[in-house]
Amino acid sequence: MSGKRIYPAIGIALLAILIVGYEFMTRSVPLPGAIEPSQPVAVEPAVIAPKPIPRDIARLALPAVGQALARRVGQSEQSYKPLEPDNAQYSLLGFSCSISLDVTHFRGDMVTLELDAPCQMGVPVTVRHEGLFFTVVTSDIGRVTVNIPVFNRQAVFSVEMPDGSTISTEALVQEANDYDHVAVMWSGDTGLQIHAYEPSGAHVWGNAPQNISIAIKGRGGYVTRLGSTDFPEAKQAEIYSFPRRQIRKSGVVRLALSAAVTPYTCGKNRVVKTLQPGVNGGNTLVDLVLNMPACDSGVRNLVLKNIIRDLKIAQN
Repeated sequence: MSGKRIYPAIGIALLAILIVGYEFMTRSVPLPGAIEPSQPVAVEPAVIAPKPIPRDIARLALPAVGQALARRVGQSEQSYKPLEPDNAQYSLLGFSCSISLDVTHFRGDMVTLELDAPCQMGVPVTVRHEGLFFTVVTSDIGRVTVNIPVFNRQAVFSVEMPDGSTISTEALVQEANDYDHVAVMWSGDTGLQIHAYEPSGAHVWGNAPQNISIAIKGRGGYVTRLGSTDFPEAKQAEIYSFPRRQIRKSGVVRLALSAAVTPYTCGKNRVVKTLQPGVNGGNTLVDLVLNMPACDSGVRNLVLKNIIRDLKIAQN
């Protein structure tokens, strides 16, 4: 009797479980800890109100910067000058074509003359000093450097360019008055040479010229040859310098001039200039004409002993 009552109860319980499970499956019932699906949310942009600038900054900092900038702009406008066109000429190496001439003391009675003419490359220029003259050729960068004995304490030099323009410079050489100088100048190939026979017995000339170191030590004079032979009729010069203030004994320096008789010079008249101490001081420039022997005369060297005056040396 009791068994028959149990079975209907079990069936009712199972049916109830099935109904509850069906309801759970068909309904959206959130489980504990589950995340519910998000719903669309309307987002409004945030509005940030501008903050007011502090009064002290608005009143002081910004106007000060603006005023300083305005002052600078105004000053720039007042000082502005339009660029002038560059009319200067330049060499192929980019150097200015302007010409400069400088002179510096070298040793004893000698100075170094330096010409810088960047746009005058490989051209003949004529150097002049107290009646002395000679021609030199500028280098491939337009420069000339030459050592020259000076004839006066206040030495003035000039250089004549190919277009006839000149540039000058000068230097004070204290030692210049301690020396006597004799020079001979000519154009072209004349084979002229100065011969000096000194009291010591030395024969000073082109093949035995000595040098300035000998003169500084008071042991004799020296010969300097100046000028270029790179083109016909170039002006050349030869100078004999004697340190009369350094010599302790009196005597006489015998001077002579020689000229080579060559196919170029024979039978011709050659114009020569000499520059030597004057009787009353200073330097004297004298023009001479040399009558060269005939080409068939058999003479190979012409010696002239009375063309240049001897130098008298007083004891110091």
